[in-house]
Amino acid sequence: MSRSVSSLDWRGAGAPAQAVILRNVRAFDPRAGLDASHDLVIRDGKIAELAGAGSAVSDGAEVIDADGLLAVPAFFDPHVHLRTPGREDKEDIETGSRAAAAGGYCGIIGMANTEPPVDTPAGIESLRERAQTDATVPVGFVATVTRGMRGSELTDMTELRDAGAVGFSDDGLPIQSGRVMRRALQYQALAGLQIALHEEDPELSGKGVMHEGEVAALLGMTGVPSVSESTMIARDCALAAYEGARIHVQHLSARESVEVIEAAKARGIQVSCEATPHHLTLTDEAVRSLDSRFKMNPPLRTEDDRQALIAAVRSGSSTRSRRIMRRTPSKTRKFLSKTRRWASRVSRRPSRSSTPTWSCPGSSTFRP
Repeated sequence: MSRSVSSLDWRGAGAPAQAVILRNVRAFDPRAGLDASHDLVIRDGKIAELAGAGSAVSDGAEVIDADGLLAVPAFFDPHVHLRTPGREDKEDIETGSRAAAAGGYCGIIGMANTEPPVDTPAGIESLRERAQTDATVPVGFVATVTRGMRGSELTDMTELRDAGAVGFSDDGLPIQSGRVMRRALQYQALAGLQIALHEEDPELSGKGVMHEGEVAALLGMTGVPSVSESTMIARDCALAAYEGARIHVQHLSARESVEVIEAAKARGIQVSCEATPHHLTLTDEAVRSLDSRFKMNPPLRTEDDRQALIAAVRSGSSTRSRRIMRRTPSKTRKFLSKTRRWASRVSRRPSRSSTPTWSCPGSSTFRP
């Protein structure tokens, strides 16, 4: 089941949008072979005209001097932690969606591993109502695959879908039981929505704190082997093939995982995957600094793994390259900014007390 970005919830849904002209903006779209200065005319929240630089007639539209700024196709983030409900001290729908708008994102999907987890229709409906008043960009919400993310009892996927859930995920925890995973895929056929999986074998990961390899040995730290991830992916690809279902694998980190995904796709299995910027730009060598900010799950792995992920993104084996959007303390934000090498965008980050005066959600569709 596909959903358009415009079908998601936000405070601008259904409201008349003011016409906007971005004067002398550098319009850049590699797919369209576009890289030149233009006047970008936006009406009813959509790009209506790409006029010559300085030539668009204002006709009552708001004119923004965009000389020196870059307009690119908007991003969509399918893996965001809005921390609502339960940890609004870290983030909420209003602040998270404003940060997304400031970064050039036309829409986001909030994960369900909140406190408590989002596993009931009432929980989804409550979040959607809040998004309709608080969200600056369209926001969708996933529900958990299992009740309380305990991995034993499935949620009612069809009721959650009817309440407005755009997908299902126990993000942060693997579904350890093969029996439960198989039943989830069977119910997915009824709900018609995507299941996104955190792939990890806890028995293999043990108490590991970083990638199992040379650096871990030198530092005397317990490692997490890459097969902890790849073996679970192989299991779930086999189950998806058996049930004729489809799965989405979150945050790949290892070459072995890429190889499993490529082999599954070659067999016609319906599987998609994603990689994060930190796994594309950093390796376990960074852990030599003993800076705990380099500790993450899945862990940073070797240069060979990093190159395999980059090759997968370029070839299309990894269908998404995305960041996990979380609000973090200022020192950590300074570190994370080093891995976020996105292009300049027209949107400027507002202060917490301000609100963007316009937005232009993209027209692309996604499979949440």
